[in-house]
Amino acid sequence: MTKGRGPTNNELDDEPEVTMEIGFPSIVVVDNIPVVGQEKVEKLKTVLTKVFNAVGKVREFYLPVGKDNQTTGFAFVEYHTAEEAEAALKKLNGYKLDKNHTFIVNSYEDFRKYENVTEEYIAPEPAAFQATDNLRSWLMREDTVDQYCLRYQDQTEIVWNTTGDEPVIETKRTGWTETFAKWSPLGTYFLTIITSKGVVTWGGPKFDKIHRFPHPGVKVVDWSPSENYLVTAAPQYQEKDDPNDPQCIIVWNARTGVKLRGFLGSKDTAWPVFKWTGDDKYLIRMSEDTLSIYEAPSMNLLDQKSLKIPGLKDFAVSPTDHIISYFVPEQNNKPAAVVLIDIPTKKEKRSPKNLINVGDCKMFWHPQGTFLCIKAEKLNKSKKLISTDFEIVRLKEKDIPIDHLEIKEPLIAFAWEPKGARFAILSGEGPRPSVSFYLMEKTVKLLKTLEKKVANHLFWSPEGNFIVLAGLQNLNGVLEFFSVNDMETMGTEEHFMCTNVDWDPSGRFVASSVSFWKHTSETGYNIYSFQGKLLKSVMRDRFYEFLWRPRPQSLLPEKRQDYIKKNIAKFAEALEKEDKDTKIAERARKQKIRDEKRKAFEDILNRLKQRYDSESQERASLGYRPLDDKDIEIQEEWVEEVEGYEESPLD
Repeated sequence: MTKGRGPTNNELDDEPEVTMEIGFPSIVVVDNIPVVGQEKVEKLKTVLTKVFNAVGKVREFYLPVGKDNQTTGFAFVEYHTAEEAEAALKKLNGYKLDKNHTFIVNSYEDFRKYENVTEEYIAPEPAAFQATDNLRSWLMREDTVDQYCLRYQDQTEIVWNTTGDEPVIETKRTGWTETFAKWSPLGTYFLTIITSKGVVTWGGPKFDKIHRFPHPGVKVVDWSPSENYLVTAAPQYQEKDDPNDPQCIIVWNARTGVKLRGFLGSKDTAWPVFKWTGDDKYLIRMSEDTLSIYEAPSMNLLDQKSLKIPGLKDFAVSPTDHIISYFVPEQNNKPAAVVLIDIPTKKEKRSPKNLINVGDCKMFWHPQGTFLCIKAEKLNKSKKLISTDFEIVRLKEKDIPIDHLEIKEPLIAFAWEPKGARFAILSGEGPRPSVSFYLMEKTVKLLKTLEKKVANHLFWSPEGNFIVLAGLQNLNGVLEFFSVNDMETMGTEEHFMCTNVDWDPSGRFVASSVSFWKHTSETGYNIYSFQGKLLKSVMRDRFYEFLWRPRPQSLLPEKRQDYIKKNIAKFAEALEKEDKDTKIAERARKQKIRDEKRKAFEDILNRLKQRYDSESQERASLGYRPLDDKDIEIQEEWVEEVEGYEESPLD
């Protein structure tokens, strides 16, 4: 351009085109804001600006004031970018400022869009019906057979637990998962991991893909108890993560695949990060001197503040009720204590249980939420173990009383009976400890003590009564199948170097396995009846894990279940007949296979004999002399095979 004159048309053509901003994508409208007078407007504005600055840099915050000099209950928030406004929509919609004010956040563009909606109603076209697979199809079998997952080498199999010797494989896939697989708590979903990409859930009769949860670097996963939510963690983000959009720990909606919230992690983060209430309504996380309670599905911090608990060491959550128990060790001349608090009030359920001169403390909730066992190691002044004390809290009784039990021997294992009021304690020194069974009556009653047992683990049947006393790994896999009702051993087995014992969800079968993760030789699995009879033994090179598929809670009312248990003899005859018919059918199937193989072999022999006879003249012309009986020695060998047996009472 020449000085002193305006631009020519050609010069204007060379100027970059100015793009006008259309719309207001960086503005959000916030409803349900507290209504306050003029004197509190600035203070409220400061609080709200701080909240909205947490997801992006606020350019302008406008809080309208009405004619009565009070705020109007809504505000306009303008960010620098549309992306920041979008983050505010996702993270602050449903944000609970206090008990009476939960934000409703919308885009300003939505108001403009819906202003121009026509008054004429146009009915939408109904979408075509699309049938979806039944995610609980495996429960539809009349013989109520369960499934289990096998992982070995790069293979993953889903197998039916049928009575035959040969496994009935539902599906088998190569490279289905890179690290491990996991069933959801109710068995609806099967989860696999591809570390570089994330997590995938599968389900339905053909195990089709349900959802993919993209989380590069994922190493561990955890389900909420009612399988509504999934938590994934990628340790690579522990040190370098974005506070505004954390990637280390992510909570997902398991049913929709939608990311709900990310959380920061650290090297000290224990897994699982969260402990859930049984109904998935709350998830709780512990950090230094802090207990944080989040609400689902909003994932917002309850009451917008955490519980500050100086010295907090551990906590546990009731599997059935909204109750948290936490442990604080001795500090500043104050005794150690276990405290029970209610959610969401955060009020104590009863006065704290003080513990004098204790070291380690563990809390064991009963699966039905009826009891809480507090195990405390009592120490002398030299910090040596004097005894192990058990404080057993009765949650369902008036005033929540506590029973006391003391044992002088070191504790090895503690386990509640899943259904009932009994528990088992494994205690003692050396390779042959004692197993004691107790019953929660008006007081804690000792039922029986079994001396000198080769065991270091206790595994109750999910239905109760039966328990496996297991000596795993260095105790050579000794398994004792014990009936607590009858107080007698039903059977003993040994699975050399056994690393895992798992009951099936029905309580009828037990699987033991040797995992390649712990031993490099003789890996595989065994399946036993609940009485300890070996039913299957399978060896697999590089066998990793055996996973029973869980079952959801029965739909039968408790009264009906109790009736069936009390009158099991009425149903036993029909069930035994079904089992017998199944065995007969299995033997017939095997016999048919043998007959078919025999016939195929005989057909080959006949075909070769015909060929041999047709070539006899040619052999004779070549000087071949056929063998006679003197040249042949016949040896006979008899083999007996037991195809089945029946038990009959002696007269």
